[in-house]
Amino acid sequence: MNNAEPELYPIDFLSMISSVWVYVNPLTGKHAKSTTTGKLAVFLNEEIGRSWETKSTNLQKMVGYMATWGEMIEISNNQTGGEYELFT
Repeated sequence: MNNAEPELYPIDFLSMISSVWVYVNPLTGKHAKSTTTGKLAVFLNEEIGRSWETKSTNLQKMVGYMATWGEMIEISNNQTGGEYELFT
C-alpha cells in the first residue's frame, strides 16, 4: 500500500474568469472605482454587481455591463494605472 501524499497545486482563479461585470458613467465614459482604494471596481458577475447598487448611489447613476477579462484589464490600464478590485 502506498501512503504517499498527493501533490497539491494552487488554483489560479483569475485565469478561470472569462468575463466580469463593470459600471460606466455613460456621460463621461469613466468607470466605477472603489471609494476606499481608488481601484477599478470589478464584480465577478451581474448578480454581485447589482447587489452593490443598493449600497452605492454612484453605481445607481451608472450603467452596468459585462466585459471580457481582457477588456477589463484594458480599462483598468487606461483609467486606474492597471489597478482593479474584484468583488466576489
